Amino acid sequence: MNNVPNVNFFINYVLSMKGRNSSDEYLKEHLAERRFYSGNQDDDYVKYIIKGSNEKLDYVEYSGNHEKSHGVFNENGMMKSDDIKELRQQLRTTESPIWHGVISFEEEFGHTYCSSTEVAYNYLKRELPKFFKHAGLNPDNIVWYAGLHENTDNNHIHISFFEKAPIRQKERSKNLHYSDGLIPIKAINKFKVSSEIALLKLTDDVILTRKTLTYEMKMRLKLGEFMNNINSLMYVIPKERRIAYDSENIKPYKSQIDMVVNSIIRANKDLQKKFNDFESFLVKRDNEIKRAYNKIKVDYSDKLLHDKCMEDIYKRLGNIVLQTVKDIRTSQQKVEYETTQRLALKRIEKNKKKILLNRCVRLNELVDREIVNAFQEYREKLEIADYKRLQEEGYID
Repeated sequence: MNNVPNVNFFINYVLSMKGRNSSDEYLKEHLAERRFYSGNQDDDYVKYIIKGSNEKLDYVEYSGNHEKSHGVFNENGMMKSDDIKELRQQLRTTESPIWHGVISFEEEFGHTYCSSTEVAYNYLKRELPKFFKHAGLNPDNIVWYAGLHENTDNNHIHISFFEKAPIRQKERSKNLHYSDGLIPIKAINKFKVSSEIALLKLTDDVILTRKTLTYEMKMRLKLGEFMNNINSLMYVIPKERRIAYDSENIKPYKSQIDMVVNSIIRANKDLQKKFNDFESFLVKRDNEIKRAYNKIKVDYSDKLLHDKCMEDIYKRLGNIVLQTVKDIRTSQQKVEYETTQRLALKRIEKNKKKILLNRCVRLNELVDREIVNAFQEYREKLEIADYKRLQEEGYID
């Protein structure tokens, strides 16, 4: 696999200038930088995050290159003009260190997993409090803001934060103090791993692709092969004992049941291609999980998605197929019973075929609905399971 990290995090800080005299070396070296990050000039860091820049800026990594920004957000969502005005006032008066940095994504990873401000906001709102704790900061005492920048090779998020009040105690001092600004490298590394895993989930685009798949499956289904497979199953599926996809007496017929499911999927070339593309995404996601967990040397075998997801889908759809077979049998038996005495055999067979057709159409609708439900349910379970395991293993809080 590529050795380029999927998530990188570069962080720096600039201290307050209060109490320093004109001969102070730190003041001489960092006064302009502090003014830039504390909003004490027209073209400040807040403005840069909001609008982006076509030129390389001093102090700012990943600036320039015709960056496109979608605005600035904080823990409460997109910031309005009054919010930004209040933020600038806080920045100008705070005596806290002002941290500033960039979260950069590998090109393909960023375009796939962090391609919108909504994703960036939800991800940071969940991950930053854990980062602050690992960095020795109190999340409730932090003001942060950020913005996603695009139109570069690598999507990236610019971020800044500072403490609301001094809460740190020092020996031989009765006063409370702000942080000294240093962030442990361990906290930065944890944040990078946690970020990668947090973003490795089925995105909204994938959910939309899945819905498109199932819709086209329904609209373009060719019933001929599908009905033949159902008709064949009716003569071989046992009529007694438990009839379920994972039951022992159905095991010999699983391949035939899968044929019915596959015939729905391969009804036309366009639909087959979309399904293959979806499977490719799951494979790609598994490879990203392997990469992320290899970094922290944790077994990932029970965290992979593709095989589990496909097995679960075929089980669900297989049970729908079996229920359809049972329903067809029941309905056809009823027709036989009710018509034997008053209709010719030809009429009976015609009614049986009508039942078969109607049930097959209904089966297609059930398959459509079940694929949507199954993927959505698996997505939710996956997010919960991934975070629960990482919490138990101590990599995230």
